[in-house]
Amino acid sequence: MASILKVDELQGITAAGDITITSEGGAATQSLQQGLVKCWADIDGNSTAHIDDSFNAASLNDLGTGRYTVNYTNPMSSSEYFSFDSNSSATSGTYGQATTSANAFSNDASGVAQDVGYMGLGIHGDLA
Repeated sequence: MASILKVDELQGITAAGDITITSEGGAATQSLQQGLVKCWADIDGNSTAHIDDSFNAASLNDLGTGRYTVNYTNPMSSSEYFSFDSNSSATSGTYGQATTSANAFSNDASGVAQDVGYMGLGIHGDLA
């Protein structure tokens, strides 16, 4: 019979936010808190740019063709964090990271800014 664990909150023994997960093989460990994505957004840049789905993304500003700002619901502790992105275009990335937002861009294969129907943005780091 399978076990079911239902909880509202997990806390580490050493510190509330310090929970370590052991790998499948048992040789490596991962900090649960550090391994979680802190913000992600599924951006549709066609016509009126908008967020189709998200976590911790409050709003989107359209800065022009292929340029967007994702504003966070809960801020990061500093502007030094890791971002990743993907889209249906040739290149994309982030710039101008702040504690409350990050800018994202999308270019075609020639490096010219272009709007795309799908662009994903994710943020890893420490929340404030």
